Amino acid sequence: MRLFHRDPLAELDELFHTLHAGRRAELQAALGAALVQIDDELILRLRGERRVGPARTRRYHELKQLCHLPLAIYLAVDGRDAGLDAPARKHLTHLRALTDATTTDLPHRDLDPEQRARQRPLLADSLACIDTLLADDPAPVATVTAYLRAQLPALQANFTDAARDQLTTMHTTFSAWARDMSQDEWAALQVVVATSHAARTGNLASQYFTVALGDSWQGRFTQEDVQLRRVLSSELTTDEPAALALLAAHSLDERIAVHFFSDAARLGRDVLADATEALLAQMFTIRPTAPVDPRHACPAQELARSTPPKPRS
Repeated sequence: MRLFHRDPLAELDELFHTLHAGRRAELQAALGAALVQIDDELILRLRGERRVGPARTRRYHELKQLCHLPLAIYLAVDGRDAGLDAPARKHLTHLRALTDATTTDLPHRDLDPEQRARQRPLLADSLACIDTLLADDPAPVATVTAYLRAQLPALQANFTDAARDQLTTMHTTFSAWARDMSQDEWAALQVVVATSHAARTGNLASQYFTVALGDSWQGRFTQEDVQLRRVLSSELTTDEPAALALLAAHSLDERIAVHFFSDAARLGRDVLADATEALLAQMFTIRPTAPVDPRHACPAQELARSTPPKPRS
């Protein structure tokens, strides 16, 4: 007589996920000092209070947006070496109108006099480049390449000023908060920074495809710098609850890793990473055998002695 209406192993796994989610929620509720940077805001959770301060200003965005103008011109003509088609002409015509309007509006932008003066040649050169392209330029990509390279000094100066603006803004906000923290709160503080790209170290699929496609082998242990971190990055963190949930999940991973591996940083790497590295070295006859993490007794060595399953035809 069957005691379960469903697959007991599937129910076991479901219960694991339920327990894991519940423990993450408990840890999130008990988080100490936590700081999140998302877009233009810094958000601090401290002593049950929520504080919000600026991370970037309008000037930061305007400097970066001006840098996007040359890139927009490039994108409009990229791949059109033989001449402009109708869509490219439409985009360039629109870009010209916007560039002209931005030139007129420049005195009202949140820029200092030096920054404002730097943009005038950039805008003027952009208008001239667009006019050349629209006048049936026989080599549009070459024209844009020359234009882009001439703008590099102005763009790099804008990058520097934008970086300075964000650093100054964040430092001003954070310093005021830091002065209000005790030594224990400072020591326990964790930070989540929302980013556009991130990947778990040693991801199996990433390792496989870099080896299979002959690319630089990503995720090997000798290339990894895995350690306990107080500053986390996540490409999927787009709001404050998600950032705090990430901190809770990170905390739980460390607790589990201590008990399983005697190494709090171990789950910062894919749990299959070492076995994957050893098996790939055998599958693709790579010698010497890729080194695995020497700190852990891992099944990778045993797996590497066996023949990996061949793909089904």
